[in-house]
Amino acid sequence: MVDVVVTPVRVPTAGDLLVATPRLVDPNFDRTVVFVIEHQEAGTLGVVINRASDISCAAAVPRWASRFATEAAVGLGGPVEPQGLLALGATSDPSAGQLPSPSDSSGGSADADGVWRTVNGTVGLVDLTADPSELDAEVTAVRIYGGHAGWGPGQLRGELQAGCWWVFDSAPGDLTANAATLWHDVLARQSPPARLLANYPDDPAHN
Repeated sequence: MVDVVVTPVRVPTAGDLLVATPRLVDPNFDRTVVFVIEHQEAGTLGVVINRASDISCAAAVPRWASRFATEAAVGLGGPVEPQGLLALGATSDPSAGQLPSPSDSSGGSADADGVWRTVNGTVGLVDLTADPSELDAEVTAVRIYGGHAGWGPGQLRGELQAGCWWVFDSAPGDLTANAATLWHDVLARQSPPARLLANYPDDPAHN
């Protein structure tokens, strides 16, 4: 068993990050950063945001190409349904991106049936079956992920208590950050003791 520093167990909420610790030996999640989309008693849904494929988002969904940054690659979102595509978009305006519901005559902001459904206020799920022109221009940093991560009832809690994950706040820019260094970067912005693990070697014998 790898000896690592211990941080308090925190129950994740939508929009948090799960950061894999060196105790997590599952290669599917080695040094991953997972953006939590939903956490309930029935289970947890998230997407790995720091693993990228060699396929561009524009090539994967051509009709949405204008909404992707030129260099954006499809992320490897997790081992569950890897052929399924899930899209996230970020905005500085929590009311952006959503269409008014048919019963909303005020033209104000929206419900969960819009093109962009909020996860934590500034990041939301993007409906790739919709017309890209319906997505508010304020929603930027649209990224696609193949597959997702999922935990059944109580499963994630057990992994948290075993010290396999840390739970941290997400930050603006995490979706577009350098995937290769995101695990390090998220740890480096934390307080000790978690920050001490930012430079944990791949092979502890080389430390």
